[in-house]
Amino acid sequence: MTRIIWRPQHDKQLIVLYERGMNDREIAEKLDVHQGTVGIHRRRLGLAAYGNKRLFTNQQLIEIHEQGLFNDAEMGERLGADQRTVCDHRKRLGLKTKWGKQFTDQQLIALHKKGMNDPAIAKELGVRDHVIFGHRRRLGLPAIPVKGRARLFTDQQLTRLHAQGLNDTEIAKKLGVERSTVGTRRRGLGLKPIGGRGRPW
Repeated sequence: MTRIIWRPQHDKQLIVLYERGMNDREIAEKLDVHQGTVGIHRRRLGLAAYGNKRLFTNQQLIEIHEQGLFNDAEMGERLGADQRTVCDHRKRLGLKTKWGKQFTDQQLIALHKKGMNDPAIAKELGVRDHVIFGHRRRLGLPAIPVKGRARLFTDQQLTRLHAQGLNDTEIAKKLGVERSTVGTRRRGLGLKPIGGRGRPW
């Protein structure tokens, strides 16, 4: 392959091809350059990497997002992609998350007064458990335990282990609970996920 000198017009070409949903390999073939060269300049331009194969187009994501009915995970199911991929592309397109509150504080308070716990309120309002968990804490409402389920660890324990750089799997192992339980409580506490040991996802 003939090595070319990267010039300003190549940035424009890269962006156009990237917007068409092409990954580094496909762009490299179009521009007749090394894939690594594309990766370097893509990162310089602040563009997130695509996987080996783009499973959906920007327009498909925009169209399903505009329906206003689905969060990232649900859009991923419909587009045949994972939640993280959808989230990355949604952010790059400047589309707002659908995790926003879809209910009023008064609705949550009223259901809480009826003695409903977080999972029950979440089901009633059509959102995930951790969304209710976070808003309930913000409102200063005490947790109502799920029948037959003991509270296995405190928020302080989770926060301390998270501050040590442990990810959900490692924290779950330390506390003797399911990873999904840790993930739900962590999101409710507003703590960012950690991937590999001490590395944010």
